[in-house]
Amino acid sequence: MKYKLCVSIPFKFTSIKDCKPVIDHAIKSKPDFIELRFDFISNIKIISLVFLKELLNFIHPPIAVIFTFRDSSEGGQVEIEQQERFRIIKVFIETKPDYIDIEMNTNENYLREIINLASQRGIKLIFSHHDLDKTLTYEESAYIVHNFHEKLIKRLSIKPKILKNYIYKLIFNAQTFEDNLIPLKLCKNYSNSNQNIVSFCIGTLGVFSRIMCVIKGSFMTYASLDEETAPGQINISKMKEIYNLILN
Repeated sequence: MKYKLCVSIPFKFTSIKDCKPVIDHAIKSKPDFIELRFDFISNIKIISLVFLKELLNFIHPPIAVIFTFRDSSEGGQVEIEQQERFRIIKVFIETKPDYIDIEMNTNENYLREIINLASQRGIKLIFSHHDLDKTLTYEESAYIVHNFHEKLIKRLSIKPKILKNYIYKLIFNAQTFEDNLIPLKLCKNYSNSNQNIVSFCIGTLGVFSRIMCVIKGSFMTYASLDEETAPGQINISKMKEIYNLILN
């Protein structure tokens, strides 16, 4: 089977010169996606259209690019005003990466504008929910997806056929090994319904679902390069070694 790997890079650089070697290193690992986590940045003022376009010029197909500025309430490393974060996301949209990751609980007015602008520019969206303390039950998890799905249709007037292009992402923190079964069940059931989904558990106890989620239908899973962006993240070379052992 074909699985998809995203290598996630914590963006701590202050210049194009500093980040190019790291991006080149990521490209050599041959991921399917490169996620740039801008919520690790020390100076948000450098996030400009010119700067981001230079970054995109380093990465070429078939590798797809995800821009993320994670909200601090769901694990983002920088606390800023929501209006400022929204401004940054609009700069992301102007830059036209392949994907932008945005939280499901985003303010509805912001969410509406992000969806409209992204749609105009052909950018795909990943709608995410992170519980960094625990793993929800399957029913609780499905309820979150259902409510968000209904909001997109009924309050934001998104056509059902367009919803198939979106990715729902639910990340939990495993407190027991059994918690891994929840995201795996989500991946199996939603992928069987032709809805793109990413779900696994973070933390040491969540490694099993981080590895197995793509086998049960997850759109992709995440790996590290040199530094983790989430607890339990595995280096991409080790991930590939694991899949070669499991699948070949």
